[in-house]
Amino acid sequence: MLPSTATRSPGPLERTCAELERLRRAAAFRRHGSLRTRRLLRESDLILDLVEQCRLRRHRLVPAALWARAVQFLGGIDGTLVDEVGINRDPAHLTESIFDAQEELIRRLSDERRGALAPIIPLFGDGLEARTASLA
Repeated sequence: MLPSTATRSPGPLERTCAELERLRRAAAFRRHGSLRTRRLLRESDLILDLVEQCRLRRHRLVPAALWARAVQFLGGIDGTLVDEVGINRDPAHLTESIFDAQEELIRRLSDERRGALAPIIPLFGDGLEARTASLA
């Protein structure tokens, strides 16, 4: 290999391709997070449906297995929700906490969907600055 080729810096097209690849990978990572949030939202619907069945059947307390799963789910969303539930197994109280968790999940989905502004990729930024500096 020639010494001049070993130390050459990547050209503008190579830098652009590398930046586009980095952006593609970041977008794939964001999609994965969005899918996880949607899965959690579906899970909250299932838990809420089971708690509502307890209310319809006029159970005073949510069954222990369902309550434990709901508390585990709420802890995964936000630790303060678990503190809010405490040891109260009343279906109406647990429903309110699940609604709060759904509100947080929908806010996360909204933030993910909105995203950030796309960064500006300078195609020929380095060369342009050098040319303008030499003209001055």
